[in-house]
Amino acid sequence: MNLIEIEELVKIVRDARVSELKLTVGDSTVKLKKPLPPAKPAPKPRKVAAPSKPDTGAAPATVETLDDEGCFICAPMVGIFRSTDIAAVGGNLKLGTKVGVIESMKLMNDVAADCEGVVAEALVDDDMPVEYGQKLFRVQKA
Repeated sequence: MNLIEIEELVKIVRDARVSELKLTVGDSTVKLKKPLPPAKPAPKPRKVAAPSKPDTGAAPATVETLDDEGCFICAPMVGIFRSTDIAAVGGNLKLGTKVGVIESMKLMNDVAADCEGVVAEALVDDDMPVEYGQKLFRVQKA
């Protein structure tokens, strides 16, 4: 191997993303090493400001309306549901009334009513697992 060929190998290794090259030709062996530059860190996620809403301290339940008859209060998340005494059949609900909690990942998340009326039917029992959007209560307009 001559000097020109070795210089060509050095250029190739310098421009390539390799850290080591070992080449044997006949009785000659050339070994080239270089440190690799550190990998670029992943870009940081951008923070997006969420629209501001008044904080009631409870997770807003999703609501499905039943025309003029009332609505359903649905689970805002997945977890284990536990109701309050207010949410018993016949209980009067006002907007924002806490109807229960959903335990999710060892955290208790309040569930608030997003409609007003009287609880007509409880569709889940205490300590039942619930899915996102699952109907919890049927509420009739008072």
